[in-house]
Amino acid sequence: MAIPNNPHAPLDREGLDEAVQAVWSATKIVLACHVNPDGDAIGSMLGFGLGLEALGKEVVFLSVDGLPENLAFLPSVEKLQTHTDRLDFELGVGLDAGDLKRLGSSADTILSAPLVMDIDHHVTGGQFGQVRLLDATTASTAELVYDLLLALGVEITPEIAQCLLCGVLTDTGGFRFANTKPRTMAVGGALIAAGASPTVIYEAIYENASFGAQKLLGRAMDRMARSDDGKLVWSWVVQSDFTEFGANDKDTDGIATALRAVRGAEVAIFLRQMPTGKMRVSLRAQDPWDVASVAAQFGGGGHRLASGCSLDGPPEAAIAALLAALTA
Repeated sequence: MAIPNNPHAPLDREGLDEAVQAVWSATKIVLACHVNPDGDAIGSMLGFGLGLEALGKEVVFLSVDGLPENLAFLPSVEKLQTHTDRLDFELGVGLDAGDLKRLGSSADTILSAPLVMDIDHHVTGGQFGQVRLLDATTASTAELVYDLLLALGVEITPEIAQCLLCGVLTDTGGFRFANTKPRTMAVGGALIAAGASPTVIYEAIYENASFGAQKLLGRAMDRMARSDDGKLVWSWVVQSDFTEFGANDKDTDGIATALRAVRGAEVAIFLRQMPTGKMRVSLRAQDPWDVASVAAQFGGGGHRLASGCSLDGPPEAAIAALLAALTA
């Protein structure tokens, strides 16, 4: 185990050599992360882009939904753009996306490059590009980026380390989730040694909720229901709740995890209503469930134990459909 968990050398991953060659072949590179980005999406993209800039590359960073407020502490967030009209890129890279449609309007920009790379730990059949650095067993896309930067010979600066550790911490729930492996901990330690601050990240992500977010959590917990055997737990919030509390969609982060914390619960279903009336669904589970396959039935995807999708409302009908799929 000592060699695979050596945090100072990249793992010999499938696609790593091709990814290194792709980076060296390009001067103008565009990066894009998924819509409604989280800490791994933004952290991986910023960390990778800062490493590319250290190699002398010209980099554009695309996040179609902008920057979540709780990630504003990350270095170089001012580099993020929601779109670009440029079409002169030699390499387009999608990070943490799952599939092209999750890149939103950035997908066209990525595909405009003659060479396209997919870096992701979501492997649900939506892979894209000629170059693929994919590993579903890795806890975060940030770990894949870390290995790629090591393979490229990039020095992991405190700024890069902070971005990548944000990705690792958020996608492992602070090293609490079942996806945390010895290698994950080793990489986390290496990033801290390089200058990242887990305290700053943890406080910004987990101890920085708005008043509206806490009120939404209370409303969701008040509506919480469960199956007769207690294994399935669910709740929802609707647009009137957002209006009442002056809250927004990002204020729902963490509610699904809070539902899963109920004793005996194995799957948590949390729905929040979009302005269009659609219900956006977050599924959280523990072994042996595979909620990614359930989400896929409704056009979504993600990880086996953490996935999402969208369904038509009202919430009661959407929950009924999800329960039927989970109990089938």
